[in-house]
Amino acid sequence: MTEISFEARVKSTGLRPRPEDMAKLEALVKDMDRAAALTRGPRSYAEEPLSAFRLQPA
Repeated sequence: MTEISFEARVKSTGLRPRPEDMAKLEALVKDMDRAAALTRGPRSYAEEPLSAFRLQPA
């Protein structure tokens, strides 16, 4: 599986940063991802938040 470039991921969101801002944006995203990982901390699979939805009866 090939990894998608950061630039391609940004463009797929519809954002259009200037070329000179791309390196700063990538650094910001990496910093935020690292901060989120530290905030979350390690937890077991059972403690992970559940992503589910409820089906309404017809």
